[in-house]
Amino acid sequence: MKWALFVAKIALLSSLQAQTEGQPALLDKVISHPGSYSQVCDVMSAPADLPYRAFQISGFSGASFSKANLAKIKENRDAVVKEIRARLLELDLKTVAKTPSEDPAPEENNDGDTYGCDPKTLNPLLLELIQETHAVEALPELLAVESKLVKGIADAKDDAKASPPLVSGWYVANEGGPEYDEKESDAKRDRRVNLFQARVAQRDVVMTIAVLLREKSYEPYLKSRIETAYAKGIKALVKTDGLDKFKPGEPLPPELEGMEIRIDPITKVPVARYSTVAIPYSRESRDEIRAAAGKWISEHP
Repeated sequence: MKWALFVAKIALLSSLQAQTEGQPALLDKVISHPGSYSQVCDVMSAPADLPYRAFQISGFSGASFSKANLAKIKENRDAVVKEIRARLLELDLKTVAKTPSEDPAPEENNDGDTYGCDPKTLNPLLLELIQETHAVEALPELLAVESKLVKGIADAKDDAKASPPLVSGWYVANEGGPEYDEKESDAKRDRRVNLFQARVAQRDVVMTIAVLLREKSYEPYLKSRIETAYAKGIKALVKTDGLDKFKPGEPLPPELEGMEIRIDPITKVPVARYSTVAIPYSRESRDEIRAAAGKWISEHP
């Protein structure tokens, strides 16, 4: 009996160790091969001053999480969030991204590139995971990453020899950027593009922090400039998009068929799933979100 009990304990410990060790592998897998792929016909673009896109991540490149991968993530939510927090702290923003191998068994493929992002870099899929898992525990690490982005961007602007922060998976065109110049060196072009994508990523990190606080209906966030602007923006969209005809629980009017509509929990107005509100970026609005996150962290040690 003692030997059987000993063997059972060893088996349990081995199982727990395997589960713990498996989370980095799971995180790497779902970011490298998210499972669902679509063709991207239009390049996303943004003006040079880069407003926030509330509340959508800007880096959609056709790759998204399949139902099976989302189920695995949610099944292992706490362990995955723990690994996400560790991964955020490991990011040095100097690593050149590697292109992942193609997904050997995509769950969905609509003529898209069958790979995701380099899991060792800051990328949109990592931020999507944070939002999907409602990982408010990751606020300290998100603040640290955002600070590194801001410092790296400032250093690159002040010093032409300083490399901008390196992120991957964001493919946003600069509407105010220069025309293609065949005489421009590859190094200069890469630096310019990398700096712009780093700024896009920084906006998305701030928005991810805002999303986590908004989900908690956290009062210091609800008083922020960003929430005020977002509420005003989606209320305007109700009229321009004809969403005022939407009634929960009733069939969609013909003109709204095919749209995914929900009631926003804060403003109580209907919102189309993929709608966004452009909100001008300012250092003040960014600092407000950081302050609200810092207050949340201090209240939830």
